[in-house]
Amino acid sequence: MTSGQTGRPESSRNSLPPLVEGGSLGLVRILVDNRGLLWKYPLAMTLLVVAISFLFPNVYRSTVIILPPERDFQSMSQPTGELKSFLAGGMALPVMATPSDILAAVLESRTVRESTSVALDLPTRWDMEPNDVVEKLEAATVAKVAPTGIISFGTEFKNRWFADTLANTMVHIADRLNQSIVNTKASRTRQFVEERLLVTRRQLDSAAAELERFQQQHRTIALDVEVEAMVEGAATLRAQQTADEIELSVSRESLSSDHPRIRALTTRIARTEQKLLAMDAPAAGDSSRAYLSTGLSELPRLAQELAVRLRDVKVAETLYELLTQQYEHARIQERRDTPTFSVLDPASGGGEKVRPKRLYLGLATLLVALVLMTGLVIVRGWFERLAIADPERHESILALWNTMFRGKAVRSKEVSR
Repeated sequence: MTSGQTGRPESSRNSLPPLVEGGSLGLVRILVDNRGLLWKYPLAMTLLVVAISFLFPNVYRSTVIILPPERDFQSMSQPTGELKSFLAGGMALPVMATPSDILAAVLESRTVRESTSVALDLPTRWDMEPNDVVEKLEAATVAKVAPTGIISFGTEFKNRWFADTLANTMVHIADRLNQSIVNTKASRTRQFVEERLLVTRRQLDSAAAELERFQQQHRTIALDVEVEAMVEGAATLRAQQTADEIELSVSRESLSSDHPRIRALTTRIARTEQKLLAMDAPAAGDSSRAYLSTGLSELPRLAQELAVRLRDVKVAETLYELLTQQYEHARIQERRDTPTFSVLDPASGGGEKVRPKRLYLGLATLLVALVLMTGLVIVRGWFERLAIADPERHESILALWNTMFRGKAVRSKEVSR
């Protein structure tokens, strides 16, 4: 049969009908004609999904807000004699890390989780192995550091009141752990400084006795004002150098050799040594710089010996004063039993529900179901028009559909038999 006999041109058989006839008005007409399908099925699907969500328990999150820890980082060689808090047990922070980052890492550490498991007897409460409890706590806790340094530490649990207990307990254990680390490091520092303090005391007594013996033997009482100023400067530099060396020895126990703090101390010790050599060297040139131009080697022999002995006494006195202050500070740190950080808002009043969010889940399901149902209605209308416009193509698509789905059903029945 020719195209003229069918009453339909050949080109119309090869062209598919538009997806929606009539543009926007046609789409509105389709939606109005199928309004029953467009609200019944999406609503039923939404109710089903919301009902299923009630089978899952609510999860609550309790949050503790912690103020950023203070970075007390003073130098041992400052004129005031105050030593670095590191020497008294403070943490050695990486270059780019902040105290808040370190505290957040402590809160999320395995040690805190294991201690919390033991403190709350969680293996018995949850009927789980200790390692499983630790893994569950890892998934249920999160610590976030805000740009301001404030830390938000949250725990998630099915019981809103136990979530509060869990969060507060982990924060308390982290504080005790940090305090134990600080006290232990302070104890090691105290022992180290105590040994150096005893050695310095013996050196001071020996230097003072030698100075007194020398003055009595040679009938010398005092030096000129300029020489005394030079001796004072040399004593200050020597005490600073010794303090830096002590700090370097303690820092090497916790920091690597390429750490900026180690390099800075090494450089400063070398510079101080150069200054001391310049002060002991003979004058060279600029006589206006009395601080460096008058070397001890240019003094008369008797005055030179007196200056050296006086310098040794002042070095020992300055260093002894520094070490005494540090020793007392380390003893206080060693016995310190105060919190290492401040809690701004503890977890209280029960946790906030975080999931499942049934309202959002229902709205999302309804929106997706409406979109899918609208697409299904449009495709069904197009398929019906295709049966009129091109019956052969309609039949081939229908046969393919039956082959894909009904064929699978037949094969599954044969397998079950």
